[in-house]
Amino acid sequence: MKTKIFIALILTVSLGSCKKFLDEKPVSNLIEQNYYRNTDEVETGVIACYDGLQKVYDIEFKLTEIKADNTSGVSLEGDWGAIKFFRDGSSNFFLLDFWQRSFNTIARCNLVLKYLDRVTDPVKKKYFEGEVKFIRSLMYLNLVRLYGDVPLLTASINFDDFEKFKRISKTEVYNQIKTDLLISVDNCPVNWPTAQVARVTKGASQALLAKVYLTLKEYVLAKAQLEPLIGANYKGNTYQLNPNYAAIFSTASEMSKEIVFAVRYKASANGEGNSFSYEYSNNGDARNVKASIPYQTLFEPADVRKASTFNSANGLCTKFLDPTAPQRDAGNDFPVLRFADVLLMYAEVSNEIQAAPDNTVLQPLNEVRIRANASAYNLSSLGSKENARALIFKERKLEFGFENQRWYDLVRMDQATTISILKAYLTETGNPGIDVPAYRLIFPIPQTEIDLSKGNLTQNPGFN
Repeated sequence: MKTKIFIALILTVSLGSCKKFLDEKPVSNLIEQNYYRNTDEVETGVIACYDGLQKVYDIEFKLTEIKADNTSGVSLEGDWGAIKFFRDGSSNFFLLDFWQRSFNTIARCNLVLKYLDRVTDPVKKKYFEGEVKFIRSLMYLNLVRLYGDVPLLTASINFDDFEKFKRISKTEVYNQIKTDLLISVDNCPVNWPTAQVARVTKGASQALLAKVYLTLKEYVLAKAQLEPLIGANYKGNTYQLNPNYAAIFSTASEMSKEIVFAVRYKASANGEGNSFSYEYSNNGDARNVKASIPYQTLFEPADVRKASTFNSANGLCTKFLDPTAPQRDAGNDFPVLRFADVLLMYAEVSNEIQAAPDNTVLQPLNEVRIRANASAYNLSSLGSKENARALIFKERKLEFGFENQRWYDLVRMDQATTISILKAYLTETGNPGIDVPAYRLIFPIPQTEIDLSKGNLTQNPGFN
């Protein structure tokens, strides 16, 4: 599903003063209620939700990879530097851009749900609901982790419904995310035909729901969602690790069994390509963002992930190279959920549930390490529950470099631990004087959105 279907969602028309003309029913009336008339037309709305994901994941790295301790930069200025060095404010364009793209995608999901009753095929109706509720949940999970309390919109609204712009507590937002994902788990199919392989599956819904539970430290619930994906001996059935780590990210071998859910892109296809691949290159806007020296030194010499993640000569990202693509129009898919993530989440929740680490922690952790050609652990090297936790977080850092995971992992740690890690990293990278107050573990609400809300949307504490 690498080709976007372009549709007109809403067409508003202003007409003149002739009353008789205005009384006539328009021959062509493409307002939303006259477009979403049947199953096929509602499905184009579902595809528009996937298109919204393309827009979001093309820029997510500006908020996540930039701020995390995997990367460093030389002479980072403007909005890039403000985020990197914890001085971002409510006028930062990157924060506004991500906010607007995310809520635009949520609006597309709500539009599909509004007209879901016009779907006459009961199987497709069930699938559509599961798909768009997964996508909406994914958007809200990212928003709540990045901005804290946010407006919670579960139905289409008018532009002047200012009361709906009020922020809702994180607890309520997370409850809605869980409710939606439980429906997705029930509604989405186990797999799709090859031509539709990028669509949301039951396994993707289970993995995302497990990530939500893990974020909230609801470990038993997380484990219940992960167990069906693991299979016997911690090797998946539907999902498996790709034997070749670099191949996961290559345009020649996309959507392997490792991919649980990815946002798909296609080069030279009328705007279907991504720009983040180029932005990470030596000529892109993010060219000064590289793997930090402390991050580079974490890898064992034989670890194949090192060369597949960054260039050892200059630190530039090598994970998403598409050398034949035009600038800012690359075909690399973006992996949102991989089977390696499922394995490491399973190891983590098993460790948290038990008094001490055992094989349910060791085996999935080692499966990821052995694929990477890193040395395997044993139960003695895992040691205590606390030490095993630290090793799992380290493994996630090694495994998911430049995949927008590290910041989300940092902010779900104990707050004091997170701040300590960030301060140590800043010192190691030549910025010892930068403070990291707790309020900066989330971003400010974009001032433009506050202004448009007529006072209903408020700012995060510390940024006023």
